Amino acid sequence: MILAKIFKTNNEIISFNISGHAESNKFGEDLVCAAVTGIINGALNALDLKFGNNLELIVKKNEIVINVKENNNLIQELLEFLMIQLETISIQYPKNFKIEGMI
Repeated sequence: MILAKIFKTNNEIISFNISGHAESNKFGEDLVCAAVTGIINGALNALDLKFGNNLELIVKKNEIVINVKENNNLIQELLEFLMIQLETISIQYPKNFKIEGMI
């Protein structure tokens, strides 16, 4: 199962962690994994390009972490947009993807 954890302070996202494997199909044919990976990679690229100095982005083999170092409204909007996209996948595939601390 893929697990995403959202951490908030004062109703603002301050940290996001995602890890695990969907295991909805064999390697190379896992649609849940492909969907989550596409959403996360697109978000990481945009966040790094636009707000690289405001965020700490950690990418490991089986874990991705986003820590907000210096917050602003646009960062929050983009992180909420990311969470909404991921929530769509978790609703469709609850056995393979779970979100804790959702908006």
